[in-house]
Amino acid sequence: MTKMKDFESEIRQEFMQSDTKYCVYCTEPKDGKMTCCSEYHFVPFSSLYPQDQAILIQEQLDEYNKWSATQ
Repeated sequence: MTKMKDFESEIRQEFMQSDTKYCVYCTEPKDGKMTCCSEYHFVPFSSLYPQDQAILIQEQLDEYNKWSATQ
């Protein structure tokens, strides 16, 4: 369990250091888009609400778990 907590912390740190901007409404990465959800509001991971940060981190953990199950 400690390894997963360490991994979760690593993911959070990578997100915090990233230059990626996210839509404040749906948390989709900007990825060159000018608008998302009919708006222009994009922020870095660190400016997202904590619950939105948790969702993005959980998505990464789920993706890793799915991948590791096939290895």
